[in-house]
Amino acid sequence: MELELVCIRHGRTQWNKDKRYLGHTDMGILPESLTELMPVKEELEGRKFHQVFCSDLKRCKETLAYIYPISPDRVVFDRRLREMDFGDWEGQTYDQLKDISIYRDWLDNPESVVPPRGESWGDFQQRLNYFMDSLVRVNEEDNHDNVVSSVLLVTHGGVIRQLASMMIRSSKFWDYAVDPGSILTLKLTFHDGKWKGCL
Repeated sequence: MELELVCIRHGRTQWNKDKRYLGHTDMGILPESLTELMPVKEELEGRKFHQVFCSDLKRCKETLAYIYPISPDRVVFDRRLREMDFGDWEGQTYDQLKDISIYRDWLDNPESVVPPRGESWGDFQQRLNYFMDSLVRVNEEDNHDNVVSSVLLVTHGGVIRQLASMMIRSSKFWDYAVDPGSILTLKLTFHDGKWKGCL
């Protein structure tokens, strides 16, 4: 089973511009981010996808509506595709948090430290694993010709980095630059119960 997963990070928000942690807080994109998104819109023009998935947060919905305008009933809005929940650190900047010991510990070892009232790295990874497992079922049900399925995913920077690091052997979360409005395409193969891939 083969899959082309076209991952797009949402357009820039005010908190992105201010370099604030933005997880589950629901805010829209800046009007000027549409200019940044224009190359993505042009690249997707005329493309056909077997499935379109989008985070259920406003910044992703607005991005999808601009870059790939299709009827909402053809889109799966999935809360599993949300950014990590940063808990008490939502809306804060590095300068505001840098003197807090648990924050410094989290920067050094995010897989072992949980933001206060936030989401653990394990929970974040697990929900993305559940999402990828659901793509296996979608592909089996909808793709009877064994062609390479193309799936469009409009989501968040952390989600895209985590998916890439999970699927590409020997890669790490911070190996991938995922700016607002950028595209990262994963070419995946499902074998022995696991997705594996490359860029």
